Amino acid sequence: MPAVFTHTEYADIVFIYGYCNGSAFAAVAEYRRRFPNRRIPTKDVFVQTFNSLRERGMVPSANIVSERANRQPANEEVNILEAVEGSPTTSTRRISVRLNVPRTRVQRTLHRYGLHPYHLQRVQHLHQGDAAKVLHPSCPNCFLGKKCYPIFSL
Repeated sequence: MPAVFTHTEYADIVFIYGYCNGSAFAAVAEYRRRFPNRRIPTKDVFVQTFNSLRERGMVPSANIVSERANRQPANEEVNILEAVEGSPTTSTRRISVRLNVPRTRVQRTLHRYGLHPYHLQRVQHLHQGDAAKVLHPSCPNCFLGKKCYPIFSL
């Protein structure tokens, strides 16, 4: 069943399917009549929803988690930030290996605190007025007086 409906919609689907005495074609028409502003389920959705409720005791969406649970321990977040503060040039991959956490979790933690990795690039020559930007070429924090990490910027 590719379409996922809310629990309220599934309750209405089951009710209307029963109201139409198990006729999926009649249920589609009745659902369309009662809820013209909603997405209209197909006849297969009516049958599969009813069978799922009958055989397993739950509607199909009961197993779907709509929001990702954020179960990151507080000390893990602190460890990630300390690793960046201790060695700002370390890659997110190395931090994840060192702390034994997923790389995406390291990236999400850094992004949550407004830290975005970028790569330092060597320049051929400096122009007049570039002297102030030598240490952190693309970091706005340096110019705003905020705490800055050379490898990370906003």
